[in-house]
Amino acid sequence: MIRLLACLVAICAPLPALALSCAEPSVARGFHAAIAAPQTYVVVRGRLSFDEGALPKGMTDPAPPKQTKLPARITGTSLSMAGFIHHFDREITLEVLCFGPWCGGAVDGTDVLAFVEKADGRYTMTIDPCGGFVYPNPSEDQINTIQQCFRGESCLLD
Repeated sequence: MIRLLACLVAICAPLPALALSCAEPSVARGFHAAIAAPQTYVVVRGRLSFDEGALPKGMTDPAPPKQTKLPARITGTSLSMAGFIHHFDREITLEVLCFGPWCGGAVDGTDVLAFVEKADGRYTMTIDPCGGFVYPNPSEDQINTIQQCFRGESCLLD
C-alpha cells in the first residue's frame, strides 16, 4: 500500500517548470560580443518594418522552426565616430531564432538599436528569444553607451 501511495504521489507531483533564462539586455555587452565576432556589424538606430504575421509562433506551435528569415527594412542612421549621422535605409533580412518553444520577436514599426551584420553587400538583423543584438525602443542611456563604446571610451560591462 505504501508503494502504491508513493507511486501515485510521484505521478501526480507537478513537473518542473521549463523556463528560458536571459541576461538583462546590455548594449555594452552586445558591443563587446560584436567586436569579438568574426562577422562585420553596422550599428543602426532606426525604425524596423516587416510583416509581423510571418513571425514564428513559438509557444503556440508544437515545433517552431529553429530559424525563420523574413524580408524587412530599417530606416534611420548608422553609427560613426561622430555619432548616428549616416543615413541608413536598407532592405535587410530579419533572422528570427527559436530555442525550443521560445522564439525571438519584434513589432513592426518599432524603433530599434541594432547590430546589423553586413556580408557580401547584404544586411541581416538576428533576434533570438533573449533579444540578441537588437534593443527595442532604446533609451538615451543605451544610445550614449554605444556611442562611448564605439569611440573607445568607457564601455563597462554590466
